[in-house]
Formats: sequence, C-alpha cells, structure tokens
Amino acid sequence: MIPTNSAKPISREEVQSLLSPLAGFPRVALAVSGGPDSLALMHLAARWRAERGEGPELSVLTVDHDLRPGSRDEAVMVGRAAEALGLPHTILTWVGHGAKDSSLQARARAARYDLMAAHAHAHDILALVTAHHLDDQAETFLMRLKRGSGLDGLSAIPEQGSWGGITLLRPLLDLPKTRLVATLEEEGLPFVIDPSNADMRFERARMRESTGALAKLGLTPEAVALSARRLRRARAALDAATQDFLASDAEIREAGYAVVDPYALAAAPEEIALRALSRLIAAVGGGEDPVRLAKLEVLLTALKENADKAHTLARCRLEPREGRLFIFRELRKAGLPVLTLQPGERTLWDNRFRVELGLAAPTAVTVRALGEEGLHRLKELEALPPSLPRSAARTLPACWQGEMLLGLPELGAAQSFGEGQSLADAPRSRHERGLDCRATFLREVV
Repeated sequence: MIPTNSAKPISREEVQSLLSPLAGFPRVALAVSGGPDSLALMHLAARWRAERGEGPELSVLTVDHDLRPGSRDEAVMVGRAAEALGLPHTILTWVGHGAKDSSLQARARAARYDLMAAHAHAHDILALVTAHHLDDQAETFLMRLKRGSGLDGLSAIPEQGSWGGITLLRPLLDLPKTRLVATLEEEGLPFVIDPSNADMRFERARMRESTGALAKLGLTPEAVALSARRLRRARAALDAATQDFLASDAEIREAGYAVVDPYALAAAPEEIALRALSRLIAAVGGGEDPVRLAKLEVLLTALKENADKAHTLARCRLEPREGRLFIFRELRKAGLPVLTLQPGERTLWDNRFRVELGLAAPTAVTVRALGEEGLHRLKELEALPPSLPRSAARTLPACWQGEMLLGLPELGAAQSFGEGQSLADAPRSRHERGLDCRATFLREVV
C-alpha cells in the first residue's frame, strides 16, 4: 500500500462538482482496475449517486488482461468492493494478447477499451468513466513532447472523448494521485498496485521514475498539466475551424466511408487540412489513437503532388474519383472481425458499426465483412445500390449462416456533414427479406 501522505482527501462538495457530467446519461459504467485511482473513482461515484437519490444507473467494469498471476483475484476483489457499494460488476477478459514486448501496454490499452465499448453497446450504456488524473496528464504530455508531437498531442488527455461510439468521461483529470490515495486511506479502503507500473521496459514507467528529478527543475506534474490545459484552448479554436471546413467540404456516409473536396483540402491552411484528414481517417478506419502527425504530413504532401494516385494510411485507402477524394476502410489480408450475434443481441463490429439482430430472428447469424464473395452475390441479385462504391460495400458488415449470405443489415443513423446517401430504399435480395438486422455507423468526426 502507498504510504500515508499529507494530501487532502476529496470533499463531498468537490465530488458534486466533479461528477456532475455523469448526470447527463441514464446509464454509466465505471472502469475500475483495483488500483487506488479507479477504486477512489468507484467510491466517489457511489457516494455521489447515493446523495443524489436518482440516476444515472452505475455499473463497474474490470478488464482482466490475464498477463500475470493474481490478476483474476484482483478483478474478483473489485467485484466484492462493488457489491458492497450496491453496484453490479462485470469482469471482461482479454484473450490472445501476444508477445510481452514494449508495445504490450499500448495493445492492452486498446484491448481494454474495445472490450468495455463492446459491453457498453450490448447493455445500452452510453458513457464510460475512467480515473485518469493530473499525474497521468503530465506523464502523457512529457511522453508526447519527447516524440515531437504537435498541438493535439501536447494537449494530452481531454476531459471528454469517445471510443467505439461510447462517450468517455474523465472527471478526475485536475486532481493529483496523492489526493485519490488520501481519499481511500481516510476510509480505510484497501487497493492493489500493478507491478507493471514499475516495469522499466515500459515508457510510462520510465517517465514516472523521472518525476522527482523533473520536479527539482520546476517541471512538477501541476506545472506540466497546466501547460496541457492551456494548449487545449488553442486546440479548441482550431477544432472549430476544422469543423467548419468539414461541414462545407466533406461528408461521411452511413455506409462507413467519407468524401472530401481535394481542391478545398489543398487550398486550406495546412493545419486545418491535416486535422480534417486526421478526423476523416479516424472515423472511416475505426482507429482511436490519433494518426502520427509526421505520417499525416507526408500524406498531405503526397495528395497535393500526386492528386491522381491512391494512398493508404491507418487502415484506410484514399482514392481520387471524378474530382473528389474518397476515403474507404481498407480490407486487409487478415480480414475484418467475425462475430456471432444471437437474436435480440447487439454488438460493436470493427469498432465502427453497432449491429443489432431482432429478437424475433429465427436463429443466430455470423457477422463478417461482405467481402468480394458477398459483393459478387449481391450484384448477381441486383440487390446492391448502384451508387454504393464497391470499395465501401465490401467492408460493410453482412449477415451469414455458414457460407450462405443472408444479406446486408439495414443501414441508418449516419453521421453526416451534408446530404448523405441513404440506403433505406435500396433493393433487397430474397435472402435479405425478413432479416431483422440493423447496422448503425457510429463514427463521429471529432
């Protein structure tokens, strides 16, 4: 256990202010690992909810990465603590984590959020709350500074974000870790320390080790986090200008692809063009981590110098067509996800689509990409909208039973900047008739 410190525990008045953003959601999930940060979040949220005497519904999610002995016991411990607070708890297990190398923490982070987002979609949970704090903010700033990140990277961790269509809330960002620990100690509550936090193979652990030396130079976590907070003001202004550009010169379609005016892109200020590309690529590719700025700069230069050439980046293929630039999800050799959906279930597919199978469906279906085989089949049946580009169609989720194509789910609820392309009136194949399945493209361009 971390030694007792002189930091001030978080007061009830502070909790009311910090957690007020949660009140805007009917159901909220708390990401709790068993460490002091997330356990403090769980206790503070339970107290806040009890004092309010009304919603939102709170639940607790723990991801067992299955990377070391005792991880399951820690997840079970969180469950007991959640139960004592009257909160339902679910353990999600990461399967197939691969090699334990220097990229492990980044892969574990992505897997953790993927698992929690999928659970949230399946249970109509719209927001996920994490316990990121001021020390995390400072470490992130310094790691990104070392890599030469631009304004967005140095803005570090935002108070609100999204993952797979689920809102992420980080209400504790302005609080140092010592205050979270002091809050637990005041209540006499136990917590665990993940040994990987001190593993020098990982960049964040090395950065954490240097905190004392940096503080002697005046680079305290509070000072670094203040810089990140001020940079976020500048980022907000640029984001507003980027949104204006996207509203007038780009659109994203319900079939999961985007279109942008290449001439407007070339004429825009370079910073706005880079931001617009980053947002569109993240939306279409389903990626959550920002594309590296250096790669975006190379791409933008290539688009200007080779306007008639296709390019690929971050799971996307950018193709010039008839005076416009189309951005499609790339179909790689490894393929796209394959999932089983039972009647009445809903799930997150490829981190882009929420797919729902009606309760009255007679049997389960397999959800996988339409691919070339399915595309050919739908074209034979004249069941594919002629305006739907082939590159977009083959990366859409489709419903299968074995090798038999049942059809494309009904598409809807597009995120759009202009007049989108509706597929609601598209012709339907005889296989698709009676298929009570809907796919919603979730990727907002933010």
